[in-house]
Amino acid sequence: EDLDALTDLASMVERELAGFQMATTDELTKISNRRGFSMVAKFSLNFCVRQKLPATLIFLDLDKFKSINDTFGHAEGDRALIVFAEHMKDTFRNSDVFARLGGDEFVVLLTNTSNDMAKLVLEKFTHSIEKLNHQSNRGYQILFSCGVVEFQPKEHESIDALLAEGDSLMYQAKAANMVDPA
Repeated sequence: EDLDALTDLASMVERELAGFQMATTDELTKISNRRGFSMVAKFSLNFCVRQKLPATLIFLDLDKFKSINDTFGHAEGDRALIVFAEHMKDTFRNSDVFARLGGDEFVVLLTNTSNDMAKLVLEKFTHSIEKLNHQSNRGYQILFSCGVVEFQPKEHESIDALLAEGDSLMYQAKAANMVDPA
């Protein structure tokens, strides 16, 4: 009876963990989704506040993504999203929190990283994407605009406030580069 009870309990725990993972992971790109990002980022920012460490958020949005879907089909658009996420995994540190928020919007929270350091990491990521574009023969390039914002505990009382500022800065960058926001 005890063995059966333990087996049932283990099965329940496995189902709960699988459900949690499904609820916090983007099915397409296999990185965190908005819910997963918010949960982990909240803990990361609390740690930074306690330890008096800097943190910087990079809000990324693919440029001309609609034209990829319209010209090459949604399967190719999905492939572009997957490739972008894979380059995020390869470029950013394991300690960084990154996610696909939805659609063609991605975000990275770099802990123990100032705004200037984040811009250097972003340059590395940009070069990685440029190299991919140069080597690939897809008929389109993966392009993105971004907003970079350093976490200020008194200004950003929640992860949503930090995301909103990053989103706003990203749209300013799109406007400066005259990229259609669609």
